[in-house]
Amino acid sequence: MIKHFREIHKMMRNFEPARLAVVNPQQEYLQNVIAKAKEKGIIEPLVFLNDDPAIAAIEAVEAAASGKADLLMMGDIDTAQLISIVMKKDYGLRTDTLFSYIAVLETPFYNRLMLCSDGGINIKLNEETVPAIVENALSLASSLGIQQPNLAFLSLVETITPKLPSTKLWKKMTKKYKSDNRLTAEGPLPLDVALSANAAERKSIQSNIAGKVNIFIGPTITSINMMAKALMIVGGAKGGSLILGAKCPIILLSRSDSRRTNMNSIALGLLALNRN
Repeated sequence: MIKHFREIHKMMRNFEPARLAVVNPQQEYLQNVIAKAKEKGIIEPLVFLNDDPAIAAIEAVEAAASGKADLLMMGDIDTAQLISIVMKKDYGLRTDTLFSYIAVLETPFYNRLMLCSDGGINIKLNEETVPAIVENALSLASSLGIQQPNLAFLSLVETITPKLPSTKLWKKMTKKYKSDNRLTAEGPLPLDVALSANAAERKSIQSNIAGKVNIFIGPTITSINMMAKALMIVGGAKGGSLILGAKCPIILLSRSDSRRTNMNSIALGLLALNRN
């Protein structure tokens, strides 16, 4: 089981450089990240530039769909615009799987990588979207060498509460995965219990995965997004992220992210490509 980003970067040396289709990288920080990844020998950039970002996106998506590129990376284009283009079946990159966003975090205060989803794509969580989020997370967990991961459906409280609709949904999802030997799922589960066996004991909450959770599924897109950002900005966590569900991994870069975070995202994309 991979526990650190440095292990992933070390593994990159054994992979062939990936052909990375980059959508409209106009800003300097994007060009610097691409140059650094190329210098390390982990990518062969295929840059698609256009005054109209949508045209650049269509060309990049078609390159990935046709096999001319292995990975897709967002440059200077709105996330929603890029995803809407990827989702159009005419361009060939969409699959029958729903897309989901997964942030991978490494913190010195937790003994394993944290896969947090979905903080970027699926606004509405229901019995259709959650299984797709779980499947994509399981796929990335497998790439990271995590066998039979522990998955927590996060909520404010551990009891079924009518005013918290997620608690009812999480109860259904936990029942759905009870006999699935690919993972151990529990929910609804408060975040402190998911992170700490001591918290579970103090609260008298019975949990087989407390303090050992690999995959954290949030009750809302906002909550999991804020959780990931808080851990990275004030919690000292290292991170990277991907969108999964298309025919190839999609890498998102942000101006607010450090170069290290951007390189981590590229490394995750390469790992998912080579070990899926």
